Amino acid sequence: MRYDVVAAGTREQLARQLDDGLPDLIIISGALPDLPADALCSAISCDPRLSEVPILMLVPAEARLAALQAGAAATLEPDSGDEILLARIRNILRQSDAPGDAGVAMGMAEAPAAFDHGTRPLVVLVAESPARALCWRKMLSDRMSCRFEVRDPDQALGAAAEGRQVDLYLIAADLRERGDGLRLLSELRSRHGSRDAGFVIAIAPDRHELSAIALDLGAGEVIADLLDTSAAAEAAAMSLQMLLSRKSRSDQRRAEVRRHMVWAMTDPLTGLHNRRYALPKLADIVRASAQSGRSFGVFAIDLDHFKAVNDRHGHTAGDAVLAEIATRMRDTVGPDGLIARMGGEEFLVVLGDCPTVRAMQIAEALRLAVQARPVRLPGVSGGGQLRVTASVGLALGRGDGDSWPEQVAHLVLEQADRALLAAKAAGRNRVVCATTQHAA
Repeated sequence: MRYDVVAAGTREQLARQLDDGLPDLIIISGALPDLPADALCSAISCDPRLSEVPILMLVPAEARLAALQAGAAATLEPDSGDEILLARIRNILRQSDAPGDAGVAMGMAEAPAAFDHGTRPLVVLVAESPARALCWRKMLSDRMSCRFEVRDPDQALGAAAEGRQVDLYLIAADLRERGDGLRLLSELRSRHGSRDAGFVIAIAPDRHELSAIALDLGAGEVIADLLDTSAAAEAAAMSLQMLLSRKSRSDQRRAEVRRHMVWAMTDPLTGLHNRRYALPKLADIVRASAQSGRSFGVFAIDLDHFKAVNDRHGHTAGDAVLAEIATRMRDTVGPDGLIARMGGEEFLVVLGDCPTVRAMQIAEALRLAVQARPVRLPGVSGGGQLRVTASVGLALGRGDGDSWPEQVAHLVLEQADRALLAAKAAGRNRVVCATTQHAA
């Protein structure tokens, strides 16, 4: 990784550097001639322009608490080697740039487990002995408004496998064997139930070489495992609290990204998926069909004479019809099928593992659900009820290893559209299957 580094030795030099552009990270390694280090850190932290810029302070262990209180995001001892310094820089920049799992949504990946902001954060303590973990809890519980649980490594992994949510783990670097706390960190970060938690590794005084490894493995912070003084416990509590705050902001960003992705792939009127979601998902269904060797069904559905609804009763009535019909189709298809509004009065249904007989049954069920009972129109449109019918074009497909899934999806969708046109040409309110040209 390449860094562009600039240095400032006075307040005036620092001000000029900041006027030229905001940095990604500020490292304070000592006092300026005209300003003590703690005061400099506090002044930077209070500057609205720099409020989101993390500060790394190089201070002795006994000054760590004062540095954190002044606004430092992290500290290192001045004689720390280049390896730990670079690992700390990578760690801070990685946390600052974290996008919040933007791609995990809409069925494209496993969805993150929910985070309950309505309860006190849960901190799990994993130490080499219950006595050490209980000591941590005693020293931290008076300084943090959190729930603390003591677990051994197997209990921590088992709870993560069950999806039981933890906000932060404090793990000793050495548990049953030397360094196995880092292996536990790696495993927990790979589990769905625990990957979004914060992680702090507690390292013994003679094991400083593990700090860089822990930070590069994804620990948000490393601390000394001896919380035997009030100052050490206070500094550890501040570090844990800052990590919990970063996690909360990350959770909020992740939820916001997820909401925007949902909105981008959802039809706001009916609540169904839209074309942007449906077409890639259809390709995924083709891939699954190629692996299983089973056919899938594609249903193109169009409401009959829908333009007349808008012309005679207004667009509010048309919207009410679309929303009601979408609900009926969703109830008919169930949770295992893909259903989307492709535009206007056109809908798409896709079912995996769908042989011909079942496909015809579903197509007919969809047609009957649309006409099952009149749709009640809103009062603003004059009220009353309206009978609606639909035409359905059905095509069956099967993925294969010789064609791109997107090509197969396009071909089968085109066949369903042609079957739909045939259904409308034959008088509407009917099902036509593209493979057999069978009319219901």
